[in-house]
Amino acid sequence: MEFKDVIQNRHSYRSFTDRPIGLATLEAIVSDAKQAPSWANAQPWQIVIATGEVLAQIKDGHRLRSRRGVAGNADLTVAHRTEWTAASRNNIATWNGDLSQHLLANDAQSSYGQTQDNLFNAAALVYLVLREPVNEWAIFDLGAFSQTLMLSATNHGIQSIPAYEVVRYPDALRETFALDETHRFIMGIALGYRNQTAINDFRSQRVANQNFLTIKD
Repeated sequence: MEFKDVIQNRHSYRSFTDRPIGLATLEAIVSDAKQAPSWANAQPWQIVIATGEVLAQIKDGHRLRSRRGVAGNADLTVAHRTEWTAASRNNIATWNGDLSQHLLANDAQSSYGQTQDNLFNAAALVYLVLREPVNEWAIFDLGAFSQTLMLSATNHGIQSIPAYEVVRYPDALRETFALDETHRFIMGIALGYRNQTAINDFRSQRVANQNFLTIKD
């Protein structure tokens, strides 16, 4: 796939089919992702991927906690809207409005919550982990790793969504993977093959370059 096509075809999909992803493909995607730039080549990332029975157990536990209303306690502090700039708050509001209209027009309001409860029916869940101490440069490196991973997945015909929901209950994840408290679950990415449902047709807007770009010569 041409690189431009990879970029244009990567979207955040919220519902995947039951088709599994081969282990060799997952390893190839991670191998691509580790080519991401890293501060002084620190390569701080640790990656944990759940598939098969472990994935099923995580989904069952997540669904149970979510439907019982158990509050999330993500390791990465959730930023309230008031902590964003005015421009970002406007972008968030636009996204919320557009998404609500899309769900209403396609009678898909209930499916939105269901896909989150079911962790998007992902074929694999990729957890991006940092060991303490965690610093801002390590988080930047992890962001570069995650974007490269998702672009590689797209190139393999696999779609993705990075989501708070995937790391909403980190204490349960540490128990599942036998990791101690020094392992911080920074972000999770759901991977899978696109399901042909209306919720996957939504596309968020991107602001015009002149709204954020400055070039001086």
